Amino acid sequence: MKSSLFEYPSFQYEVKDWDFKKKSILSKIKRQEFIRTGLQTFETDRLTNNKSYVTWLSNLLHEELSLFCQEAKVTCSMTDAWTVRYQKGDYQTVHNHRGWGFSGILYLEYDPKVHEATTFVAPWQDPSTDATYTTKPNVKEGTIILCPSFTLHFVNPLTVRKHRTILSFDLLPETPPHQRVYK
Repeated sequence: MKSSLFEYPSFQYEVKDWDFKKKSILSKIKRQEFIRTGLQTFETDRLTNNKSYVTWLSNLLHEELSLFCQEAKVTCSMTDAWTVRYQKGDYQTVHNHRGWGFSGILYLEYDPKVHEATTFVAPWQDPSTDATYTTKPNVKEGTIILCPSFTLHFVNPLTVRKHRTILSFDLLPETPPHQRVYK
């Protein structure tokens, strides 16, 4: 009889009032400086936004983040948020965000007809073939994916001129008292 020793938690939500919230987010990030540094193969405001929209984004996505915390049985707060914009040829290599907590991806400007979702890499191999397990979730604009921050993930090179924009964020359990708490 087959039984599971481990479960790998991931969560997916559609943002409510997406059209309104998308306009609000685009207006906010429009004022940010996007740069490429070192070996980065994409544009981001992570080093230039000074975490300026952590509280704002926490409030904007309060309903979805509260639902996540309820389903994941955690209490956490957003500690960082940034935007990544991919132009033709841009990609992101395999990476993770940290060894604990949760990370989220909000698909902000995304056309499923021409864009690929983020590819996630399982933390173990197929025991019968030694192949690496990967998966791409079915997403659209306004989809949030949340998973453990140590989850390896990457983005294949963008092959079209239509840019792809995501907003990423980190959530840590046991929040400091000065930050918003979701229960």
